[in-house]
Amino acid sequence: MARRKTTAPARPYGDKAVPTDKCGVFSVDEERVRRGRAALPPDEQAQDIADIFKMLAHPTRVKLIRGLASGEMCVCEISEVVGLSVSATSHQLHQLRDLRLVRSRSEGKLVHYSLQAPFLVSLLEDCAHHVSDHGARV
Repeated sequence: MARRKTTAPARPYGDKAVPTDKCGVFSVDEERVRRGRAALPPDEQAQDIADIFKMLAHPTRVKLIRGLASGEMCVCEISEVVGLSVSATSHQLHQLRDLRLVRSRSEGKLVHYSLQAPFLVSLLEDCAHHVSDHGARV
């Protein structure tokens, strides 16, 4: 049987009802807490993961990744796909490259990009399914 620690809350809401997104009492199952803590990544890894999600937080970069999912393209082609100038496209790709999400190679005067982190395709597909399954934001 799991050990549970329960205490009555201070009355932070006075006589008002406790919000439904918070527990009415402080109750902790120590085994659940232990499993939850064991699942946490180290601080440095958590920061690296958060940095990737920050990079994905811009619709242009999401489009760049989805476009590159079809295969390697030069910067000129990618700019046509996403509808940006070559300069703006190059800037966004450089940011993705800094996090090792895409790779580049030069061929004469052309610079080609491809996905270096293919997990992004399935991540973005899962996100797209979630958004379409749950409708627009409120």
